[in-house]
Amino acid sequence: MKTHALHNLHLVTGKVSMALAWLLVLAVSSSSPAHAQETWRLDPQLSIARLSLGSGSNALEIGLARVSGVVVFDSNDPTDPSVNLEITPGDDTGGEYAKMRFTSKRSVMTRDGKLIVTGDLSVTRIERSVTADPNEAYAGPQFGDPVAHTDARQITLAFDDPRGFLAHHGTKPLAGTTSAIREDFPRLLDVLTLDDWPTVLVNDKKCEAPPTVGEDYSGVKCSGTEIAVVSNTEVPTGVGEGYYGFPPAVAPDHNHATITLNLRLTQISATPSVVSKAESAGH
Repeated sequence: MKTHALHNLHLVTGKVSMALAWLLVLAVSSSSPAHAQETWRLDPQLSIARLSLGSGSNALEIGLARVSGVVVFDSNDPTDPSVNLEITPGDDTGGEYAKMRFTSKRSVMTRDGKLIVTGDLSVTRIERSVTADPNEAYAGPQFGDPVAHTDARQITLAFDDPRGFLAHHGTKPLAGTTSAIREDFPRLLDVLTLDDWPTVLVNDKKCEAPPTVGEDYSGVKCSGTEIAVVSNTEVPTGVGEGYYGFPPAVAPDHNHATITLNLRLTQISATPSVVSKAESAGH
């Protein structure tokens, strides 16, 4: 009898101890301050990349690209955001084109207020054979199956301090830049040198062919809202009968490249997250 009573007492004591332990865990968790993750999506209609070859006074802006992606800030450490970007030429692609994807790994804030984000930049070049056979039934070039060539390297993006820009109507800007040399990232230099990147970016682009084609035909007419144009200085190459266009004023060094980002972020969520001290200690 006595042994049975002691056994029951141990069971009750054990259940009480477990209940107290759970209450202690809940108390510790609830006392930990909550933090939030703010997710901002890039507006691909207003986020652009300016692509340049060369450096210093011999730099030449050779094209533009659209940028899409997501940036996630954590209120516990706003200087270490998660950055995922995709850089593409937009809709103006032909038989061969390139695209880039950046995924951040770590970030640090410098003393001069720059947010330095280190991560992997993956560069993919799409190559397709093109067949053009102009005849009465010609409907444009015919492209073969795409073949992708990809290479990735670690790069560093230097952003302006995002804390210095207040959100306006749920949006805010973010500007950054990165540079590379051919020795460190040959495929990046190749896609900037070989591919025809857009020199003008237009939103709501609409193109119409004239109803009739005559001697004064000058091609398809397009309209839309221009959001960016390359900022190169050009000079005429001749006058009179010898005139043949406006080439760039400088010949860039094809061994050095710079990508300048002008991004427009739109907030899409702010998710609160509560982490207990025990979980924080475990990390």
